[in-house]
Amino acid sequence: MERLKASGFDFGKPAVVASTGVSMYLTKAAVAATLREVASLAPGSVLAVTFSLPLDLVDAEVRPGFERALQGARASGTPFLSFFTPAEMLALAREAGFKAGQHVSGAMLAERYFKNRTDGFRPPNNAEELLVATTG
Repeated sequence: MERLKASGFDFGKPAVVASTGVSMYLTKAAVAATLREVASLAPGSVLAVTFSLPLDLVDAEVRPGFERALQGARASGTPFLSFFTPAEMLALAREAGFKAGQHVSGAMLAERYFKNRTDGFRPPNNAEELLVATTG
């Protein structure tokens, strides 16, 4: 927040914060702290953050690839540290002070953005999910 302030960020105006592909590398405490920081922004601010599901909630057809990603991240020294159910992530957002939050599943994103593709390409139904939350 200090670096934002130093760079001229206007804390009095609503902002959009996007954090994709990050939360899984942070501890749950660090994710919660980040949510609290963003929730303190001006009313009307929006956070879009991705999060990884626990392995047992990942669809069976996606699980082998997800396990390989976990192994690769660990082997490269950047292990995944945090996994959340959608209910857990929504609860964290409420506890952090967000006015509203919505879980957008991978399946919902695929339906919205990939349903009309003629090449059949679709991302996995789940593994990485999205939380969209707004400040009061």
